[in-house]
Amino acid sequence: MKINWKNTLVAASLTAVAAVPFIAKADGFNFNVAVGDDNEAHYHFRDQAVRHNPEMWKAAQSLAHAKTHLWNSRGDFGGHRANAVQDINLALDEISLAENNWRTGR
Repeated sequence: MKINWKNTLVAASLTAVAAVPFIAKADGFNFNVAVGDDNEAHYHFRDQAVRHNPEMWKAAQSLAHAKTHLWNSRGDFGGHRANAVQDINLALDEISLAENNWRTGR
């Protein structure tokens, strides 16, 4: 039996390209979510009714800016980019909790 290496290579390449989104999702990084919506899930940037501590607000904006850079960068960086985004989300969650304590006087 003779193997057509060109067709085999094309089929393998197409399979690899088709697998990339599934690999990215398995790595915990969802490319279908807008970065602004993801930020809002961890901190109240858009809610005008929420009073923010000025320093915490600046810190949250800086983290969101850094996350946008990570989000838009190309490459996986061995999974470290996704880990960095997750760590920024955790930091935004902590800032949100700290501000809740600040607003309630705790």
